[in-house]
Formats: sequence, C-alpha cells, structure tokens
Amino acid sequence: MKRVLIIGDSNTWGYDYDSYTPETGVQKRYAFDERWPGIVQNLLGEDYQILEDALNSRTVIVTDPLLPHRRGLDALEADLEIHAPLDLVIIQLGANEFKTMYGRSAGAIAFGMDAMVRTCLVPRYGYPAPKVLLVAPAPIHPQASQMALGFHYAEGAYEKSLAIGDAYRAVAERRDVGFLDTAMLGFELNTVDGVHYSKRDHKALAHTVALRIREMCE
Repeated sequence: MKRVLIIGDSNTWGYDYDSYTPETGVQKRYAFDERWPGIVQNLLGEDYQILEDALNSRTVIVTDPLLPHRRGLDALEADLEIHAPLDLVIIQLGANEFKTMYGRSAGAIAFGMDAMVRTCLVPRYGYPAPKVLLVAPAPIHPQASQMALGFHYAEGAYEKSLAIGDAYRAVAERRDVGFLDTAMLGFELNTVDGVHYSKRDHKALAHTVALRIREMCE
C-alpha cells in the first residue's frame, strides 16, 4: 500500500461556504467524498492510503496573530514523524499568506515553501525520503477584495495569487519535485468570498491529483 500525506489549508479541509449562517457565524465542511482528498482516496482505492492534514487559515511559515498552531512548516515536521514511512507528500498551501496583514510577496511565500519542500526531502527512521508534489493554490477572484473576505484579501492579493504559480514552479524545479499549478484547471471558486473552492473545483483537482499520484508512485 502506498501512503500519501496531503497537507493543506481550508481548501483541503473542504470549507463549505454554502453552509455559513450569519446568525451563528458557523460554517461546515464538505463531506469526505466531496472534498478533494476524499475523492482522491475513492479514485485510487485500497492500494493507497490518503492521510489528510488540513486546517483553516493555515499558512506556510508565518504566525497568525489571532489563531494558534497555523504554521504549515510546524505541522509538516510533526506529520513526517507521525506518519513515517511515506511514499509521497502533497503540499497545497500559500493562499492564506495572500492576506494583507502579512504583507508578503509571492516570492517571499515561495521562499517559505522551499523550506517545507526541503523538510520533506530528509530521510527519517532509516526510510527513504518521500517524493513531493507541490500544488500551487488557485488564483482568487479578481474582485475578492470586495467580497465576504475582502477585509483579509484587500488590494494586491489577487496579483499575488496570479504570481504564486510561477514562484512555486521555480521551487519545484530547483528541488526536483513534482508540481501542479491549479491555475491551469480553471476553477470557478464561489460567489460569496471568491477564495474557497466549489464542489466542482474539488472534483476537478482530485481527478488531476489522482493521475499525478499514480504517475509518481507506480
């Protein structure tokens, strides 16, 4: 059995914008077979074990001033120990660092991602280092600054989201790991915040990732 770790943020967790209720401020997540890691598991079947670690507002390396335990690098370091041995690690992070409060460029975000990739490529407990598939997050909606999360994704965030694919591609080429740019998949996103993926987007990403997993692991 091939063991695959997927580490991500709310767009891996399966944030369901349709479930949000203003009265309670609560939103739910897509079911396992609706969010992309679960769809990948169902597509690949029992020959693969998909290990899912996703958290809302997770960053690459910066610290959220309001929410604890959101640094992706910290979570990854623990995951690599917890789940060893792994055949493949898939990382989809970076969209939260488009937020205005962090003031980070696409290049700076990619610099942090390089640290995450390098962390994956270290052998542990006598096992070979896993392969890595770096997934660049989809560009946010051009008008995201005027939508529900506009207080986070103000002017400039959209431009960063357009640049992240090329910045991550350079990391993948430098470290000789797999790469997928979700900008190529033409996501529709949602019409409320322009940041989170729709069910259709999750399905499209899952089918593409499942193919890449087979290519890299078989």
